[in-house]
Amino acid sequence: MSVDDLLGTIRAAGIDDGDDHELVAATRLRVVRSLETRARSRHQLVGVVTTIAILLVGTVSWALATGHVATLWAPAPRVEPEVAPPPPPRPSHRRQAMAVDPKPSLPPEAVAPPAPVAVPPSPPPPPPRRAIAPPPSPPAAPPVEVLYRRAHELHFHGRDPARALAAWNSYLAVEPDGRFSVEARYNRALVLVRLGRYAEARAALVPFARGEVLPEGYRQAEAEQLVERLAHYP
Repeated sequence: MSVDDLLGTIRAAGIDDGDDHELVAATRLRVVRSLETRARSRHQLVGVVTTIAILLVGTVSWALATGHVATLWAPAPRVEPEVAPPPPPRPSHRRQAMAVDPKPSLPPEAVAPPAPVAVPPSPPPPPPRRAIAPPPSPPAAPPVEVLYRRAHELHFHGRDPARALAAWNSYLAVEPDGRFSVEARYNRALVLVRLGRYAEARAALVPFARGEVLPEGYRQAEAEQLVERLAHYP
């Protein structure tokens, strides 16, 4: 039944629209709300019934597929309460004594003391060894190469001819005929020239000027020129 049909019934009952328009409008509003409420309740009921039907159909389908149809109507199994087993009986004092000491005790006279074990005497300790001092090592000879390098450094890079002369003398005293002795003698003569000791320098250069120093001809031309110049100095 629609709203218009309901309003037509009201008019047929003798209510005129011209009598009270407000009353007609209120009546129409109440009728509309009543119909809407009934329709909403009907829709909710249909939704609930549909949901229950879907759940029921799904459950029956699952039971048919898995073979558990009988379990749907079978009563729930009864769970029996677990009963703890009774505690074991406590042993008597007599049984406890027998369990603690199962072996019979022997009288003290039956237990003989162990025989003493003879300990062999320990050997006497060996006499302490006396420390033998190593023989004294001979004094090490001065390193020849170190003396030569020191004299060479003072001669060519130093500014003290006296120290250079002492260094050449130290090297020639250790190795007068070594492989560097010829050069050391020539450099010593040059240091004597720097110190103004011309007579000693000329005497040291004469063997070089005459070619008497091996290897033959070593610094001979230079030595001849120096000997000629030193001849003019006392």
